[in-house]
Amino acid sequence: MTIQAHRPRGRRPGRTDTRGAIQSAALTLFSEMGYEKVSLRAVARAAEVDPALIHHYFDNKADLFARSVLDLPLDAEAIVRQILEGPTEGIGERTVMVFLQAWEVPGAGERFTAMMRAAITDPGARRPLSEFMSREVLVKVAEAVGNGNAKLRAQLGVSLLLGLTLSRDILELPALVKARNPALARSLGRAMQAHLVDPW
Repeated sequence: MTIQAHRPRGRRPGRTDTRGAIQSAALTLFSEMGYEKVSLRAVARAAEVDPALIHHYFDNKADLFARSVLDLPLDAEAIVRQILEGPTEGIGERTVMVFLQAWEVPGAGERFTAMMRAAITDPGARRPLSEFMSREVLVKVAEAVGNGNAKLRAQLGVSLLLGLTLSRDILELPALVKARNPALARSLGRAMQAHLVDPW
């Protein structure tokens, strides 16, 4: 019978950048497997750290994704609360505005655009961002207003937002580039309202 030595828990000997190791492992797994299939335990195994250390550095899976893949302090739960605060008839417009504002965080626009460019040529590259937006934000919004087909509604909403990114930031359609956020939110918000809220 072969006896396997137990791996020490906690930090690996000699390692000082545990947080960086976790983020590097998370980036690799999210890029290869998408958002939904990656577990925090899998990230811990890949980084060779105790799973408890992930919770020490990151609030949850969404926070780990945002800081590892998007390189942004993006709080998905706070975004959902912001979208849901206020009249139900304004959810679509607030959803679009929240994402437009997120793109304006320093470095965020370039990051989103780079991920979109990669997605055009690499099918696997489009999954982490779209799955994150759907599962952690838009599904929760659709469920909060009582819609049972939340996953489909959320993915329609994601298609609207990613279509805007493609058209404005990559194809650089002149009118969209010049348009201000409030005008975009009002116009696209009507479609987002139909996707997330309105009865079908």
